[in-house]
Amino acid sequence: MRAHEEGFGLVEIMVGLAVGMLAMIVVMQVYSQSEAQKRSTTSGADAQTNGAIALTMIERDVRNGGWGMGVTNYSDCASMYTYCDGSAECGGTEGEISDFSLASVVITDGGKNPDTITAQYFADPNVGGFRLPTNTVLTDNMPQPSSELIVNSTEGCNEGDLMLAVQDGKCTLMQVTNIQNQPLHIQHNKGTNGIYNPAADFSKKNNWPQYTIGAKLTCFSAATKGPMFKRSYAIDSKLRQLLRSDNAADSAAQKEVASPEIVDLQAQYGVATDAANPQKVTDWVDASAAPWNNPGMVERKQIKAVRLALVARSAQYEKPATDGTCKATNDNMVKTWSTWAEFSTSTYPPDWKCYRYKVFETIVPLRNVLWGNV
Repeated sequence: MRAHEEGFGLVEIMVGLAVGMLAMIVVMQVYSQSEAQKRSTTSGADAQTNGAIALTMIERDVRNGGWGMGVTNYSDCASMYTYCDGSAECGGTEGEISDFSLASVVITDGGKNPDTITAQYFADPNVGGFRLPTNTVLTDNMPQPSSELIVNSTEGCNEGDLMLAVQDGKCTLMQVTNIQNQPLHIQHNKGTNGIYNPAADFSKKNNWPQYTIGAKLTCFSAATKGPMFKRSYAIDSKLRQLLRSDNAADSAAQKEVASPEIVDLQAQYGVATDAANPQKVTDWVDASAAPWNNPGMVERKQIKAVRLALVARSAQYEKPATDGTCKATNDNMVKTWSTWAEFSTSTYPPDWKCYRYKVFETIVPLRNVLWGNV
């Protein structure tokens, strides 16, 4: 009588292993597809978050453009007189400050590349307690030649401040070098402490105005590099980062990464050209051609808003199809990204179609300009 044999034979073991391997392959395929979908969803959410944060930061700073001085204080400026003695603090080139503008926001057109947008202020945006500019008026005609201004009050004006004089459409940028509280005199001498003040022969040669009784004067803080505080947003196309910079002395925002995976930014001015309704935006214009590539005094007063279009990219790389082409995004999709902005994908990386994108648009009214009713 033969003993009963227990266990599996070799054939049974091989069959079991084959079935297990097939099951494992199926499980791994399902897991791989599920994980890919999860990564695409997660990356899409990240792009949504990055784009929303980036647009919110830009919108907040642009909306506050022109803060720190009542717009009506300089709304009548038709011609501007400025000077820099060549010091780095005022621009680095001796003579007229060519890029000085009283515009609340400045768009630098990038052509096929992303645009850059800069908000300008009359106070340091990094300081929680903003220092308000101080207004005064001349109580006597400005003697010629002289660096002395006789005013009705020196309250709030400090040595080192910048001072904007306004009268009859003519505006002059000066720097306070000395305050005399009794009598009420403000000095604006040329020299180390008056880098924005020219010599008398420069003023005479360039027909600088001599202000008379009633001229308005406004004292405000100067930025470290340049008359006005500036906060700019630009895109590093190589690293796909939105960078923020400003020119305040205590600022940490020197090409600071504001948001990752941002690939494009396009902007336009909203301008009011209807004299009967000067607060209503009638046209949207690019900053690519004159006069909007360098708005003058007339154009500056017409700018009431800006509109922005920002493109954020998912970090998830989508594998090409079997024919080697990427189909996550295509040219037809790009055409639907915006109703007004044109995006040039020729400046994007070669594999840009292997990624998905989120596009954000907004219109930002320049509230300080609108509230000034100019």
